[in-house]
Amino acid sequence: MGRMAASAPHPAPGAPGLRVVGVLGGVGSGKSTAARALAEAWGPGARVLDADAAVAELLADPEVLDRLEEAAGRPVRTPAGEVDRPALARVLFADPEVRRRVEAVLHPRVRERLRAGLEALEASDVPSERRLAVLDVPLLLEGGLHRLCDFLVFVDAPEAQRAARAGARHGWSEAEWRAREAAQAPLAEKRAAADAILHNEGAPEDLRREVEDLLPRIRALAPRPLSERRPEPPAP
Repeated sequence: MGRMAASAPHPAPGAPGLRVVGVLGGVGSGKSTAARALAEAWGPGARVLDADAAVAELLADPEVLDRLEEAAGRPVRTPAGEVDRPALARVLFADPEVRRRVEAVLHPRVRERLRAGLEALEASDVPSERRLAVLDVPLLLEGGLHRLCDFLVFVDAPEAQRAARAGARHGWSEAEWRAREAAQAPLAEKRAAADAILHNEGAPEDLRREVEDLLPRIRALAPRPLSERRPEPPAP
């Protein structure tokens, strides 16, 4: 009887390595919905790292608001001392140079928080085979964070539907939605960078089915340590 081949040892719970999926799409396509669906379908060990949530935390920091007002060249706070989001948005999308200065304040801090989330997941007791980070980052390509990903997903939805969703969620007019869309990389560039397309024009269960169909492709990827991933470029 021949000798049985030894199976590869399972990684220890604390061993380095994880899978990272980045979510791409237009404004209002449902990237956050898709990111949550991916994490829920994966199960224990999955975490969504949300750039918008990181920005919200930063905008509650008075020191950050001081830096934003300096970058914007005008007040961006309400009389109560909180960020005036509509006023800040008007400033950002009226002047590309102001937007660049404000992004130079926010983006490095957001990247630090996302990187810390990845490092915390990698250092956790979750076995590396079960670790999945889903990056829900609007400027994933523009900020270079796609370089940390093993797999990129593009969330597709018709333009009219995306505009309606953005208006319902944020109260934006179509012009405001278009301004935000124009500030991001073209949809064709995002789609071309993706490894898979998720269609989000139907019912939530349709999206969940597409996500579940995608899981075998993600599981087939070997977990990789963060130390082996190309770092994102520094903020301008």
